[in-house]
Amino acid sequence: MKLYARRSSSNSQKVLWFLGELELEYEFIDTGGAAGGLDAPEYLAMNPNGTVPLILDDDLPVWESHSILRYLAATYGAKKYWPQDPVARSRMDRWMDWSQAQFDAAFMGLFWGYYRTPQERRNAAENQRRVSQCQRLTHILDGQLSEFDYVAGNELTLADIPAGALMYRYVHLDVTGDLPENVAAWYERLSERVAFQDHIMRPFDELKGRLAY
Repeated sequence: MKLYARRSSSNSQKVLWFLGELELEYEFIDTGGAAGGLDAPEYLAMNPNGTVPLILDDDLPVWESHSILRYLAATYGAKKYWPQDPVARSRMDRWMDWSQAQFDAAFMGLFWGYYRTPQERRNAAENQRRVSQCQRLTHILDGQLSEFDYVAGNELTLADIPAGALMYRYVHLDVTGDLPENVAAWYERLSERVAFQDHIMRPFDELKGRLAY
């Protein structure tokens, strides 16, 4: 298996983290950012969007991070990460989709508007609105985590990956405040996982004040 990704890309980190949980061997190919390669014809033949991450499993290209996560779970982690029970699958899927449509969208708006935008170009009022939105969403997540150790149950599932992959950056911004109690406990549990430490808890200073990628 080959993984085309950029280690500082949050979407790439989702896949890197899950590959670590699965303990799968793969070849990492640095792509995008300073490494370039996204507009190469051979890359666009595999992923016409010209984005990362992308996996090539034998001759099968799979792109879009959540699609990759589901493919990996179904193919290599079926017993643990791909529930056959439709109720359990629905719970996992809905929180994955919530993370992408709600928390990911809100946090990335803040991350780009505050962290990646040079200070002199920031919109303070808009960033405060984004902070409030993120805090509201972490309280929604907190309600779910009042029932379980992890987002969709008492074991790690795909439901934890999208929001969890962003939480390290979220807690290290200096504008977001403290996490709600249950989210903080969940984040501590994630922080104890080796794959999370290896692929999520990484410096991201190279992105500060940088709008280019």
